[in-house]
Amino acid sequence: MSKPSLSNGIRVHLTNVTGAGASQLLKSLLPALIRENNIHISEIYLPDIGQLSHFSSTSRNVVLRRYKRYMPKVISRFLECTFLAYKFNGDSPLLVLGDIPLRVRSPQILFLQSPHLTRPAGSKLKLSELKYVVARFIFRFNMNRVDAFIVQSKIMRDTLIDTYPSIRERVHVVSHPVPEWLLACKFQRDPIPLIEERGLRLIYPSADYPHKNHKILSKIQKTQSVKWPVLELKLTLNNVINPAPTIPWVHCVGFLSPSELIDAYKGVDALLFLSNKESFGFPLLEAMFLGLPVICPDLPYAHALCGKGAIYFDPDSIESLENALNRLKDLLKKGWKPDWNASLSSVPKSWDSVAASISRIAINTKKIAGCDE
Repeated sequence: MSKPSLSNGIRVHLTNVTGAGASQLLKSLLPALIRENNIHISEIYLPDIGQLSHFSSTSRNVVLRRYKRYMPKVISRFLECTFLAYKFNGDSPLLVLGDIPLRVRSPQILFLQSPHLTRPAGSKLKLSELKYVVARFIFRFNMNRVDAFIVQSKIMRDTLIDTYPSIRERVHVVSHPVPEWLLACKFQRDPIPLIEERGLRLIYPSADYPHKNHKILSKIQKTQSVKWPVLELKLTLNNVINPAPTIPWVHCVGFLSPSELIDAYKGVDALLFLSNKESFGFPLLEAMFLGLPVICPDLPYAHALCGKGAIYFDPDSIESLENALNRLKDLLKKGWKPDWNASLSSVPKSWDSVAASISRIAINTKKIAGCDE
């Protein structure tokens, strides 16, 4: 059966997606978009480094183009989004998956994952956030070239609109399930063993970005660490950047592949999530899907995803974190298990349904832009 398509298809731009988390999301989304019957993906612009630089399509009708950078990324990226964006002009819609809109003359749909494009009112600018200031400048400069914005959560939608009120009518929420590799593995968590005589086994799967808040672990005093109810905390960091090298139960295990992460999830009692800022929070969703308890910051993004099922702590207080861990151990000793049914009820069951939602937005964008079908 031939696939119905928009004339010239839809082009997908992801030259800036090189991070592990965003790459894992797109490795699930891209095949689903290619399978989607209501649109035709004609071209994909890939990065020249990272996991997605090796992406291969299951369809011969998709043209893959790797975007080679010859200058430092910050300069190259600025030019790509502004003065050199004309290279991506075209009659067919452009689905941009790299957070920053391009100054193109094409129907454009922007998929946002980064929480750094929004800034709370009254927050103080830090030197380490200068690159995000530049990103927000480009975003504001180009946002009128975008026909539709797609975000992953209502919290991100509301924060984005608060920052850029003029785009209110163009923001759509499209949530997603856990990565395809986790859906496909048919994982069922084993019963949590009794822990009366041992500490908690925890994992925090996250890259080393400032907002991930690994630094809170440096506040743990070595002399007090034996009193913490923790046997092991695995961090997916290289050991040279261990935030708490004097704490014997903090173990840096480096980046974990999907199969390694599945094995790690099998051996822990709970997910510990420390991040100060998220547009969604992939590991939170993974933990809920697996039936794991979750300890996470008392922040809106976490409440929106985890609801009443998580144990919350003040992300600026090491004492609050210790208290939350003690509470979890006490609950587990009593045989407690989290019930994630309510939180998971609004999560799409498959990536094909995510692709279908995006295709509807793309088709509507093309109609609004006055393009022929």
